[in-house]
Amino acid sequence: MERVDVRTLIVAAILTIIIFAVIYSTNIFLEGEREKTIKVKMDEILEDFEEIETVSYLMSLLSEKNDTQTCFVLKSELEYLESKLWSLDNRIKEYMQISREFTSDEFYRREKRKLNRREIIQLSLLEKMRKICRYNQTVILYFYGECEKNKKCEQQGFVLTYINNLIDPEIAIFSFDADLNISSVNALIKLYNVTDFPCVVIEGHTHCGLHDRDGMMDLLCRYSRLSICANKKHEEND
Repeated sequence: MERVDVRTLIVAAILTIIIFAVIYSTNIFLEGEREKTIKVKMDEILEDFEEIETVSYLMSLLSEKNDTQTCFVLKSELEYLESKLWSLDNRIKEYMQISREFTSDEFYRREKRKLNRREIIQLSLLEKMRKICRYNQTVILYFYGECEKNKKCEQQGFVLTYINNLIDPEIAIFSFDADLNISSVNALIKLYNVTDFPCVVIEGHTHCGLHDRDGMMDLLCRYSRLSICANKKHEEND
């Protein structure tokens, strides 16, 4: 039987301890960096909410007046509010991605609920503005749910984002998460008879199920006169 070299065993043990120490220290460092990233995202989200809330109050005040200048200001503020909400939705999704395997998602769900409620406020202001200012913007309500196991909602989100980038500000997209169980969102789901997810409501007309890019454009052109409709008709004639 060969004699065990004690010195070799000691060196191996020391190296093992060093390796474990390096791995542990690296994990602690990465955890700290991720905490910082999450904190930055949280601060950005909270700052956006403060700005959105301020604009909402201003629009509510201005909507009591009915003149050309007021309508011009309302239109500018509404477009700004829409861009902030769209950007905020992306920020919240980014927060969820970096925190999913690291910390509780309670902050994500809480801020998502706030976002959905503010979108309903924006929707109400938009409908009021369309009446008093003859503001012609196509309204799309997008309902989604069970996204952890239903990848269709993510696919539908990509389609709507693509179209929004094409013809913004001709359209206004409001996205609502049915999984959050918000009473006001549940009321909209009942009002528009949303029976499946994903589901879009275009100018009051409900269409549930996944729609690809062409299918979504066809639906939009069925109810609205948008710039993409003229281009689409021209392509069909060619």
